[in-house]
Amino acid sequence: MRQFILAGAFVAAFAATASAEPVSKYSDIDLEVCPKGQDFGEEPAYEAICPGPEGWELRVMEGDLRFWVEPRRAGERTEMHFQTLSAFNNVNSKAEWRGEIAAGSFEPYAMILRYFTDSGMGEDRGNVLVVTKVPATPGERSCHIGYVDAKAVENANELAQQIADTTADRFDCETHVPLTVSPGGPALP
Repeated sequence: MRQFILAGAFVAAFAATASAEPVSKYSDIDLEVCPKGQDFGEEPAYEAICPGPEGWELRVMEGDLRFWVEPRRAGERTEMHFQTLSAFNNVNSKAEWRGEIAAGSFEPYAMILRYFTDSGMGEDRGNVLVVTKVPATPGERSCHIGYVDAKAVENANELAQQIADTTADRFDCETHVPLTVSPGGPALP
């Protein structure tokens, strides 16, 4: 429970910085329908580009039985900064985008996506909500800012939203370490 309490204190420290009412929008990740991107020459390593809300998209990459999902502006070319969970994983078919309405349009600052993990050792599958920073400017990269153990933490969805709403704008992908919320301690990612 110690890690959960630390997470609550961390989130509370930034809660006063939220300026506008957070809004959620959702997009689908259907790898059978999303247009294919690059083929990396190694089966089954590939990339798909799935549409997101209002001028955004998700770059979905898979390699070595692990997924990486990058939110970016539609049509933007980005460098590869592969970031995933260490366990074998796949992703849910629905992504939650957190943002604000500014000048009549949706401006996302974070994305929440459920990853299902498998150690390959016959154990129960894990269920992790990954909170990812959405780039604020073209050329900025996205990165994971939080991990919530959805099987072990009560109100995991709400906690992931709090992490998104209170840390995304201040999180520096180059220097900060993602927050891990798990009652047993930081066993994730």
